[in-house]
Amino acid sequence: MNNIRRFRLIAVSAAAIAAASAAAVQAEGPYIGLSGGVSLPGDSNNSGAFDTAVPATDDFAAIPADTSVGWKTEFDTGYAINGQVGYAFDNGVRLELEGSYTRYGIDRHSGLTVGGTNIDNADVAVLTRGEPAAANPTVGAVLDDGQGRVANYGLFGNVFYDINTGSGFKPFVGAGLGYQWADIKYRPSGVDVADENDGGLAYQLMAGASFALSDTAEVFGQYTWRDRTDTAEVPLNLLPATLGVETGQSLLTAGVRVKFGG
Repeated sequence: MNNIRRFRLIAVSAAAIAAASAAAVQAEGPYIGLSGGVSLPGDSNNSGAFDTAVPATDDFAAIPADTSVGWKTEFDTGYAINGQVGYAFDNGVRLELEGSYTRYGIDRHSGLTVGGTNIDNADVAVLTRGEPAAANPTVGAVLDDGQGRVANYGLFGNVFYDINTGSGFKPFVGAGLGYQWADIKYRPSGVDVADENDGGLAYQLMAGASFALSDTAEVFGQYTWRDRTDTAEVPLNLLPATLGVETGQSLLTAGVRVKFGG
């Protein structure tokens, strides 16, 4: 290889490296985003206590106030919709405000305990305080029917770091803190057990990757674990009790970001 060809090769290589380095620098400026996907909620081990005593009847003993009550709820796969407004810095850091809505249905409830005793096989009249009868369903049969839904509304402040790969493909990690409201409807077998909403401090952890389509637009995929720092406190309609409902969920989403300025 002669010197002229060597110089040409070096010049082309240097130009390619410079172009790659320039592409790797994140353009600084504001952006908006929209994403959607699936919500994969974890099971809720609902737990609470009776707020007031349930009087005795001819067929059933009284239930004292503060007696524990709880059961397990399994959820269906749901959906998630998110909107973002943020600012990207050229050092890879992004600050973001995100609004989120997720919704998922109830698959089934099971394992109702009162005072630590499982009553799934008992006549449902033990809860309704109606008259026991052979034709009555069991507590477990009523709960197993499921029905109902949970909707979560959240507002989060997020911090991300985009990892420089020298290309338009950028993995990222992030974390967020915010507030989330849970709107919970439990209606097993059509029975109005709970219909209430409650808000609390929430957090989320994120990881994903983006790919640049142009200087101003990119697509991204993201995994998010989102949960509250407490349970949603839900007063029950069927019983004089308050139940703590867990709302942790995994989100698998994809979306687009559009940048301005830079």
